[in-house]
Amino acid sequence: MSFDLAVWFAPAEVTATEAKARYDQLVDAEPGDVKHPQVAAFYRELTVRYPELVDDFENSPWAAGLDLTEAAVVMPITSPHAEVARFVLALARRHGLVAYDPQSGEVRNPGVLTLTSADGSRAENPDAATIRTTLQRLSATNWHAVLERGDAYVQVGQGQHAGASEGHYALEHRDGSPDRHYRTDVPSLEDVATAFLAFATHDDTWRARFEWRKLDF
Repeated sequence: MSFDLAVWFAPAEVTATEAKARYDQLVDAEPGDVKHPQVAAFYRELTVRYPELVDDFENSPWAAGLDLTEAAVVMPITSPHAEVARFVLALARRHGLVAYDPQSGEVRNPGVLTLTSADGSRAENPDAATIRTTLQRLSATNWHAVLERGDAYVQVGQGQHAGASEGHYALEHRDGSPDRHYRTDVPSLEDVATAFLAFATHDDTWRARFEWRKLDF
């Protein structure tokens, strides 16, 4: 069994309906060479990590060859390779490309502010009330939330899963590359909300409120 992911360049944000129509066009399109520079860069980096299917069918994450057009790549991924899907989504975001999952109908636009949490909830471009409500739902089982824009994000975790001390929240932020990942422990949910709301409005002054330590991976 396999599932598809499609990635392409779009000059503006696309809706789920528009993404489905575009995917249907791509499925029926004649194959060609990738020419769009952002898509070409995506394809090069993707195939360095996961080379095109040639003859190693057993170990390749691809169920078939990748479908290429001038400004899009459609990838048939074998079901045991979910980590490839995560890599594809992160890579598409880094290169400013739309990513579309035709199985679920989910479309991810680059540069969009996205709020997710451990319970599976997801909101695009959340307002302040949505951010606060999501943070207030944190619990022992719904233990983390992430607010991300491109390769930058702020996230919070609580409890043993996050390595947070009792009565504190583990607050982290990353500014693009993995070597710019920082963490601090804060005592109140209001401190967390301050960071999330400031990140949402491109206000970087919140970082000076806390003492950060760099995380090495």
